[in-house]
Amino acid sequence: MSNPLRWQSPGAAAIAFLVLAGCGAQLAPAGTRDFGSAATASPTKKGKAAYAYTCQGSPSLTDCLVYEAGKLVRKVTKDLTVPAGVVAGKSGTLYVADGGAKDILEFSAGAEKLTATISDGRNVPADVAVYGDELAVSNATTMTFFAKGAKSPTRTLKDSKAKKGTGAAFDTSENCYWAFVNTSSKAQVDEFKACTGSPHALTITAGAPYGIAFDGRNNLYYTSYESAANGVYVCSGTSSCTLTYKGFIAPQYLNFTSGFKDVWVDDTGNYQCYCTGLYEIDVSTGKTVGTITNGLSNFDPPTGVAAGPGSL
Repeated sequence: MSNPLRWQSPGAAAIAFLVLAGCGAQLAPAGTRDFGSAATASPTKKGKAAYAYTCQGSPSLTDCLVYEAGKLVRKVTKDLTVPAGVVAGKSGTLYVADGGAKDILEFSAGAEKLTATISDGRNVPADVAVYGDELAVSNATTMTFFAKGAKSPTRTLKDSKAKKGTGAAFDTSENCYWAFVNTSSKAQVDEFKACTGSPHALTITAGAPYGIAFDGRNNLYYTSYESAANGVYVCSGTSSCTLTYKGFIAPQYLNFTSGFKDVWVDDTGNYQCYCTGLYEIDVSTGKTVGTITNGLSNFDPPTGVAAGPGSL
């Protein structure tokens, strides 16, 4: 049985375009930053995240991987069912949205041990975000919010237009954001002020938001794989969004390192392009400073990516 939370391949026309374009092709207008041909470096400890986390949740391979300085140092298989999105707290704590178990799994820094199992109230989590000790979770049809220390949802946030949840994020003002596919089969991002109340739909016209994250100045970043212009988009606040990092095939999730210095992106790739990997981009220069491919396969692509310590 396939994982309903995994990235779904684009339509035939999009695939045909990608085959013609090739991996790392010029998929965006001039002026954007193309990391595709330069993504050969290995992440280092100096000034970078101590850990990089990802998971794989296909029926044939279920695990979470921990990298340090680009080297695979730990593979977690116990306690996982269908891992999806991941995030790391400021102390390096790893949170995994487990869609099969309908829980959020909390691991110590470096994923050395499972420290807590947080019930998602029978929802099916796709992604998780953290702010301090609070969590926001993107589920199949709802968003759940967890106050500090909560072992079950503190409250459930809803939008009647939601069809399939994808990304979750906090901004530095502690507002919650939920990315999902709506009933019109369009990508949408909702804002919940103070993580409560009714949703406010953001007006985003560029690309198709999937994974979402905010930098330290509350500028929205999001991945898009829906069109020929695949990549990472950067907004001014939550508007005027432009394709800034191109060269991806199927970028899914993204998360910032401590201090918002770098952003990590996972690219699931496709069967035509063996470019599945985790990519670390220096925000100030736009250059790729780290690439991880070991332990990953386009047949069992990563379901998310996080840096530990994280940004919030």
